[in-house]
Amino acid sequence: MKNFIGIDLGTTNSAICSYNGSEIRIWKSPEQNDVTPSAIFIDKRSKYIGERAYNLAPYNKDNSAKLFKRLMGTNTAIHFSALNISKLPEECSAEILQVLFGYLSEEIRNDPETGTVITVPAAFNQMQKDATMQAAAMAGIGKVALMQEPVAAVMSVMKARQTDGMFLIYDLGGGTLDVAIAESIGGKVNLLAHGGLTMCGGRDFDRVLVDQVVRPWLFEHFYLPDDFSVNPNFRQLLSLAEWATERAKIELSAREETMISLAETEISARDLKGNEIYLDIPLQRSAYDALMWGHSTSACGKEKLKMLSRTIGLSAV
Repeated sequence: MKNFIGIDLGTTNSAICSYNGSEIRIWKSPEQNDVTPSAIFIDKRSKYIGERAYNLAPYNKDNSAKLFKRLMGTNTAIHFSALNISKLPEECSAEILQVLFGYLSEEIRNDPETGTVITVPAAFNQMQKDATMQAAAMAGIGKVALMQEPVAAVMSVMKARQTDGMFLIYDLGGGTLDVAIAESIGGKVNLLAHGGLTMCGGRDFDRVLVDQVVRPWLFEHFYLPDDFSVNPNFRQLLSLAEWATERAKIELSAREETMISLAETEISARDLKGNEIYLDIPLQRSAYDALMWGHSTSACGKEKLKMLSRTIGLSAV
C-alpha cells in the first residue's frame, strides 16, 4: 500500500492523518484546524458538519447532534426536528467520517490500495465496534481496520523513542475515560488489561462547571425561576452557557485564568424582571482543578475509581 489513513473518531472532536511510509501528515479542516468537532447541524435550508455545526448547536439544539459516539452500538436515535428525521449513532458517525475523508487529496482518496485504521476506546464492546465498522461502510471507506486507542498510543511512543517496555496509558477524552496496561516486546504490543468509564470525559467536566459555577452566578445576578434549567423559556440560555463554559475550559489549557463570557446580544434573553442576561464569570485554573478533584473524589467518584482500579489490576485508590 502507498498510503495508510489514521482516523480518530472522537466524542467531541475527530481528526485524520495519512502515512506514506516515511511521513505522517495531519489533514486540516477548512478552518485550518487539526481537529474537527464531531457535530452535525441540519435545518430546512442547510446542513453543516464540524466547526460551523458546533457553533450553531447552542442556538438550535433540536436540529443539532453531538456526543453520539457515546450511543454507538445502541438503537437510540438522534432526532432533527426541522426535517422530522432521525439518525442512528452510526449514521451520524458516518457523516463525520465522510467529511474527514474529504480532506484527503484525490490521489489518496481514489487509490484502491489505501488502507484505513480507525481507533476505538479499549472499553468498546463488540456491538460498538461493529457500529463503528458500519459507519465506515456508510461513509464509503474501504479496507478498514479498528485499533484500540491505548495500543495506538503505545505504538506512537515506540516509533518516537524506539523502546520496548511496560506502559500505563490514560486516555481521557471528551466522552470516555480509558485506562490500560500494555506491553511492548520486539515491536509487538499486547494489551494486558484495561478498564474504562463510558460516561466520564470533558463533557462531564463542563456539566460540573455549569452546575457549580455558572448556575449559582446566574441566580446571584438575575431573577430566574427555580426550574430555569428545564424551563423552555430559558432552554437556549442553558445551551449557550454550556457552550461558553467549554470555550473557557479550553482556554485554561494555556492560561491560568479566563472568563466564562457571553454578551447580552449573544444570549438575547431577559430575566423575570426584564433585565438582559449576560455572562461575565472569572475562572481560575486552580479553582477549576480543585472543583474537578473534589467531584472525582466524592463518594460516587471514589467508588468509580476503585472499580476502575480493580478492573485493570491496580491497587485501590
